[in-house]
Amino acid sequence: MVLTRAPKVRIGGEGKSLRLRTVGDWDAHPLEALRECRGVATALEKALWQTVHAARDAGHSWADIGDALGVTKQTAWQRFTGDIRHPISGERMMTELREEDA
Repeated sequence: MVLTRAPKVRIGGEGKSLRLRTVGDWDAHPLEALRECRGVATALEKALWQTVHAARDAGHSWADIGDALGVTKQTAWQRFTGDIRHPISGERMMTELREEDA
């Protein structure tokens, strides 16, 4: 019997050297790999929402935020006003980033 490791995503580095690394056997466990990707996407979406709202609370304009994200101020405003939505299902999510999501 051959044991394989469950798929995991690791994010390391910072700035332009930020890299995503996959570990485990993604080919042997594609559904587990999809679940891992879903978890990472959810955590990143929550972090984006929290950071955008922190920037707004600090007095930054939608133009500043859009520039930081590489989009227009209108696109930033449209995406980050209203309810946070799950990046895959589109369902409404809580905005609090829990430690286990980070």
